[in-house]
Amino acid sequence: MSGKPVIAVSACLAGQKVTHNGDAAELRLLTKEWSNHLDLLPICPEIEIGMEVPRPATVLIKDNDKLKLFSQENSTDYTDRMLQYSQIQSDYLASTGICGFIFKNDSASCGLEKVGVYNVDFSRIIHNGRGLFATVFTAFNPHIPTIEGEKLNDVEQAEHFLARVHFFHEWQHKGKNGWNANKIMQFHNENKLFLLSRAPQIKRVLGRLIATRLDEKAHPEIIALEYMTKAQKALHFMTKKGRIAHTMERVFGRFSHQLSKQERQELIELIHGFRQGLVPRSAPLLLLNKYLGRYNLIDKNINRFINPVPLEMDLMSQV
Repeated sequence: MSGKPVIAVSACLAGQKVTHNGDAAELRLLTKEWSNHLDLLPICPEIEIGMEVPRPATVLIKDNDKLKLFSQENSTDYTDRMLQYSQIQSDYLASTGICGFIFKNDSASCGLEKVGVYNVDFSRIIHNGRGLFATVFTAFNPHIPTIEGEKLNDVEQAEHFLARVHFFHEWQHKGKNGWNANKIMQFHNENKLFLLSRAPQIKRVLGRLIATRLDEKAHPEIIALEYMTKAQKALHFMTKKGRIAHTMERVFGRFSHQLSKQERQELIELIHGFRQGLVPRSAPLLLLNKYLGRYNLIDKNINRFINPVPLEMDLMSQV
């Protein structure tokens, strides 16, 4: 499809010097290596609610079962300002068509997990939580993929997140002029192998969702959003090599009878090698692509599975 996915990203990860001590936390994968494939939209909630650089670090506290955002140094309460901003900005970002959000870890505003939550006198951490802005954004937009930036240094996490982003980007493209029943069913059919390879159980769940909600005469726009929300919830969890290998075998089965015994054996061994972690995913995929081209079997469903992220990003040779 045309156009690059737009990804919101904590501004410090994009190289802006907006952390509390005036530093950046640039993630060069984003700003350099993947810059030709993604459009980045830097966001710093703390700066946008009026905080300065440098500034005292912020922390989360639990006060009467309510999560609050405070400056630990001077006990300034930023909760109301951050909540108001977060609600407006979360709606705005979704309306602009972002396809994902990459958050800064360990941030009282933007951390997605394991952010320390203090008691009211800041004397100890009582449990781990999620940054205040990240909490609001994910509650408002459960259909938009999210990840913490540090996880992108793990190539398998990076590939899985970017596959979710491009799945979402395809969904946006399909529905850009409005959803109807045919478009929803077509999108599902074009992504069955992708879903099978990532979260096998959700393929059937989504098929039943479409059928049930259409029978109930639900508006197609509502069905499409429910579809993506359920899909992204299931896709949040990392896939396994065995699922990918099984899907490769499903594709292989479409033309295996046309191959010679030697060709079949070579592809079977490569798929098995990938399943065992002995060869990268690109090895069997390249051979599958060769035979699919030979027998003119390329269709959108197969292509979405084989190329879940642009080949130029060179991730398949590393997973």
